Amino acid sequence: ENRLKGAIWSFFAGDALASPTHWYYGGERQIISEYGHKISDYTKPNKKLAGSILNKSDLNGGGRSKSMSTSSTATIIGDIINHGKQKLWSPNESNHYHGTLQRGENTLEVSLARVLMKSIVNNDGIFDANHFRDAYINFMTTPGSHNDTYASTCHRMFFANMIFRQLNPKDCPDNDHHNVDTMDGLILPTIVALAGIRTHITIQKSAAECAAVTRRSSVLEGISSLWATVVLEAVRNPNDDEFLNKFNEFSKQAIKRPSNPRVGDSSTMSACYLSSSLPGLVDMVAKYMPNNNNDNDDGGGGGGGDRVWQGLLANANVGGENVHRGSIMGAILGARAGFNQIPSQLVNGLYPLSELEKEIDDFVRAV
Repeated sequence: ENRLKGAIWSFFAGDALASPTHWYYGGERQIISEYGHKISDYTKPNKKLAGSILNKSDLNGGGRSKSMSTSSTATIIGDIINHGKQKLWSPNESNHYHGTLQRGENTLEVSLARVLMKSIVNNDGIFDANHFRDAYINFMTTPGSHNDTYASTCHRMFFANMIFRQLNPKDCPDNDHHNVDTMDGLILPTIVALAGIRTHITIQKSAAECAAVTRRSSVLEGISSLWATVVLEAVRNPNDDEFLNKFNEFSKQAIKRPSNPRVGDSSTMSACYLSSSLPGLVDMVAKYMPNNNNDNDDGGGGGGGDRVWQGLLANANVGGENVHRGSIMGAILGARAGFNQIPSQLVNGLYPLSELEKEIDDFVRAV
């Protein structure tokens, strides 16, 4: 339970810490220019972002074209999902992808992780694709269900298929062969893996099925299956050396080399595509991995928990595709440290804190 809670809290923290600097490809220099300093705590994202591609992104589907459906005056962004946010995607604007979020508030993809957690809780602690699909559609189409500005290509394509093509929801996941085989697709399978502590036999299959609820990507399903075993091992196995062996097995399968714990943080900046983002994920996890053989909690919240906080802040200050990497990193680092060692500011800075506390406690009890 200590490791599981550590994983979930750090999963939420990694996303919220990095949201202000998501897709800042100017790295630390750009971050200091925009915020006056490096990210050192939860920070409200700026409203504007020079170079933002929101103004080039398709309101009604994947990618960057501005296609408009001839069959309806409604737009997917603004009317069907991300209600009222359409103007923030205007070609005349240059808005931050997450400028509508509060300090410590999570992005859409991690808000969907909360939806998934509730679905698992309401289904007796077990992941069920049909149960989650219904919850996903209900959440996305309910005005005010989340505060984020951005919704990734897979969600825009899913709801375009559902609304404009009137497909069965099971047939709505899609792929534009560019923006779907991406790091954010590992967010939901990570939660499914965390739910598999007792029922781990089917965890690889469940993780792949979860990835397939919102997008169509055989590549992502394969990586999700492999990643799920790493997440499960991070929570279940207290032995650092054994876990590191499992982690390097994943690394060799996913990126064809062992992890590099001596990597320079800035060199891990990447875009969201799996081929470019997985190496940075692997190396950052290896670099900031808490070592339980050396880091003993002295009662002051030091030791392994400080490594989690340092790692998630380092990730936030890299820029690029750091938001979803932050969550996935957080799950592993937090599991290895355990909740009891995590610094209080990691937990207390999240928003909305009381709701998250209840949802996490419910999830831990259910699984």
